[in-house]
Amino acid sequence: MSTSADAASETPLVRQVVGRVLLCLSLLSIAVVGWQTWRGYHTEIEHAGSIERLIRDQYMPILAQNVWDVDLPSAEKTLQAIATHPGVAYAELTTDSDQRLSSSRLPMTVKPTRVVEVPLMLGHRPPVKLGTLRVMLSYATLYAHIRDEALQNALVQLLQLALVALLLALALNHYFTAPLNTLTEHLRRYRLGAAVLPDTRRCHELDALVDAFGDLQDRLADKNAEGLRACEELAAHRDRLAELVAIRTAELDHLNRFQQLVSELSTRFINVTEDALDATLAEALARIGGFLGVQRCYLFILDSRLAVQETHEWHAAQSRSVNELLTLYSADASPWLVPQLARHSVVILDAHTPDSHGLGQEQLTLSLLGIATLVLVKVRVSHVPLGFFGCDTATPRVWGEQEVALLRLIGEMLANVMARRHQLRALQAARQDLEDSNARLHRQARRDALTGLANRLHFDEIKRPLFDSALLNRTPLSLVLCDVDHFKLYNDRYGHPRGDTCLARVSEALRAVFRRSNDLVARIGGEEFIVILPGADTHLAQELAEEMREAVAELDIEHAASPVAPCVTVSVGVATLDAARHHNIEALINDVDTALYRAKQQGRNRVISAE
Repeated sequence: MSTSADAASETPLVRQVVGRVLLCLSLLSIAVVGWQTWRGYHTEIEHAGSIERLIRDQYMPILAQNVWDVDLPSAEKTLQAIATHPGVAYAELTTDSDQRLSSSRLPMTVKPTRVVEVPLMLGHRPPVKLGTLRVMLSYATLYAHIRDEALQNALVQLLQLALVALLLALALNHYFTAPLNTLTEHLRRYRLGAAVLPDTRRCHELDALVDAFGDLQDRLADKNAEGLRACEELAAHRDRLAELVAIRTAELDHLNRFQQLVSELSTRFINVTEDALDATLAEALARIGGFLGVQRCYLFILDSRLAVQETHEWHAAQSRSVNELLTLYSADASPWLVPQLARHSVVILDAHTPDSHGLGQEQLTLSLLGIATLVLVKVRVSHVPLGFFGCDTATPRVWGEQEVALLRLIGEMLANVMARRHQLRALQAARQDLEDSNARLHRQARRDALTGLANRLHFDEIKRPLFDSALLNRTPLSLVLCDVDHFKLYNDRYGHPRGDTCLARVSEALRAVFRRSNDLVARIGGEEFIVILPGADTHLAQELAEEMREAVAELDIEHAASPVAPCVTVSVGVATLDAARHHNIEALINDVDTALYRAKQQGRNRVISAE
């Protein structure tokens, strides 16, 4: 104990003080580094646990907009920003068109702790899926990041300790050790009975100290004055900066709301029908014009000769319409605007437009029409001009670069809308042609080509509904079945062409007899015809059948090969619906067929009713 105490007493006081201060600061630094490491560990763990929510809330809308705008470089930058978060080893985006974007090359040495897959959705109604975001999380990189931060904090604390030790040693040596050594030297020189040390040194030193304090006070006053001036200048700069921030914030808010408007209109145009397109265009131009605060917003559609074919416009109250201005403005005599439109996709006329040939004369002409500034964007698809989209103002205005970019985006959107309208109209025309063709085919498929009467297909389609309706409503329904007598002999004697002519004339006679609106005459075989008579009872059906037989005979078509008569005749069977016997249409057809058979058996050229 005495040895250690002697050793401590032999150690310089400055070294002892510095050592003990350093020991305390070391313990404090260790505690601080440990606390910072513990806090950083929990912060990083919480951040890694909320990385999926952070990606959904912060990055997914940006990625969706980038993919929707086909801005792949911005999408890759966003993926790189995701990969910079602690715990994220790799980020990859796969679009629905099988395009792959990644933050970097896939690390082969990092073993993922968890892989998060998030669908990339665009916030429409309904939402549109654009792809899948795949994020690889690795706690190894997270722990490495925490370790690096801990080492960095320890190194900073170590450097701070070294600096504190150095400054403390210098301060103690200058302000404590040196005065003590001087006092010790004076005391060693002092001897009992010797002359007392003069007070001039002490007074000189006190005066010097007072003078030093005075100088310090003067310097502090000067510094205080300089600080006040600096504060005033800083306040002025701060106010100016706040004003600039407010202006920039307003501009960004304006551009953000403009971009939201463009996105909303783009969504509207995606789902709009061809019938509602003109109304939607008028609404879009009104919203754009009202948002930008212009006096007119318009869309010109050109024909193949680049003449204005169609105009869509919105104009503010008390402003003339663009159609009226077109009658006053001569495009052929334009010295600046029309040549600029021919060469550039966007033409801007405002205070910042560089002077060129004809600009002054053009500005004078437009000012007479009440136009101070304007922007025109060429609307084209695949380098083919479709028209122009533009806005103008009556008061001076400077068009911002980002505003012009959004107007160009609106021009591209309108180009797609016009192209889609052209496609819809072509598709509608093609659909109408197809429907007309189908209708013609439907009619042809249900008509007999030779006679123009209904064919068997038409008869088979209509017979059952008419039978069921008559049975349900308890109304009469009759069938008349006729057959040209010995028509095979007619064809053998006169040939098939005259046979076809004969059938055509017979069908005309049938059509003349059965002329009620709901009567149906059909050719169901080579020389066999059937007539459906809704609402006709047995008596009416027999009268019409007899009239038909006589009408055919009155045609007096020569038939020398017929053993019945020298002219063409028909045999006719008649049957009327009887609910007690006819439970279906086939039973009624069987009865009328039996009646026809009996007419043939009894010598032909006659009408026989079913029993």
